[in-house]
Amino acid sequence: MKGIEALSAWTHHCMAEAPEQWTAQAWLTCLRPASYAYGTAISLRSALFARGLVRSRRLPVPVLSVGNLSAGGSGKTPFVEMLAGRLREQGQRVVIILRGYRGGSTKPTIISDGRDLKCEPPEAADEAYLLARHLPGVAVLTGADRYRVGEMALDHVHPSVIILDDGFQHLRLYRDLDIVLVDAGNPLGYGRLLPAGLLREPPEAFGRADIVVITHADAGSDLDRAIQVVRRYAPTAPIALAVHRPVDLIDVRSGERLSLERLDGQRLLAVSGIATPRRFQATLVRLGAIVAAHRIFPDHHHYASADLAMINAAVGQVGASMIVTTEKDMVKLTRLDLMKVGAPLYALSISLELVEGAEVLDAMLSRLAKLSAA
Repeated sequence: MKGIEALSAWTHHCMAEAPEQWTAQAWLTCLRPASYAYGTAISLRSALFARGLVRSRRLPVPVLSVGNLSAGGSGKTPFVEMLAGRLREQGQRVVIILRGYRGGSTKPTIISDGRDLKCEPPEAADEAYLLARHLPGVAVLTGADRYRVGEMALDHVHPSVIILDDGFQHLRLYRDLDIVLVDAGNPLGYGRLLPAGLLREPPEAFGRADIVVITHADAGSDLDRAIQVVRRYAPTAPIALAVHRPVDLIDVRSGERLSLERLDGQRLLAVSGIATPRRFQATLVRLGAIVAAHRIFPDHHHYASADLAMINAAVGQVGASMIVTTEKDMVKLTRLDLMKVGAPLYALSISLELVEGAEVLDAMLSRLAKLSAA
């Protein structure tokens, strides 16, 4: 697993950080045959569904999907959290279904029934556990077969609406609403299909979207380019804009929430294992922190005691007064003996806010509510 993580991290480095280096170009060129094979398989699969040779299965309650075309970094988890809150305000009984990537179980699993947490990491996937903690009153389930998980939800928690987290490519389950998120800074995943790029599907798949949400819409000139990309492939789909807002700091040991002012002028060590570490660091700098060093781990990294020892050593090496990580990383780090860390350890809490297009999305959700009532 460590070798796979290292290879994945190197590939992403070649895409994002060093595209002009000959070694990066050579490695990405080597991956192109795999991208062509992947693209052929994806196109064949999509054609089978489009022509009705393979049919989607439908659940008896409205299903909406939140997904993207690129792997990682578009902000699905905070968007799903915001969406579940909006549906709850409309009186809906909401269930969130995730695949449960890198969780300990691939079979249908109830993480939360909306009242109590039923399992924790490592059996529960980190994103699912985070959503269950943030959303009391919302049930969270995981499993590779989303239709089967949906049947379990109907039997045990009786939802009136289901949200599929990362469900845009899961064509086997019929969706009443497809929401596609696009990162303003990288709308086309470096323009190549996996594994030479980050695209899960060709960009023509934007045409299946009922609404496109451009996240990180405060990214300056990148926003205009992202809108142009979406309009090229989805000329009639409504476009909404969203931004990520830092909320507060969470003391990882105690769970206490602290003001963001705690970061102002502090020399800190940043720690992250996410798809967009540079954006995380830039956020800390905007909040007034002095990022003395940033220990970057592969996306979805499972921390071990050796990692914690390295983090602790780095604190002394750079003279940091605190360590700041992400909420997703916090879930993994809390499994370790944090008493061995000799500095305060905080997680930066982030929320997502719609700054344009909220009324369009709410109208779509209201139509779903009518389907649910019927």
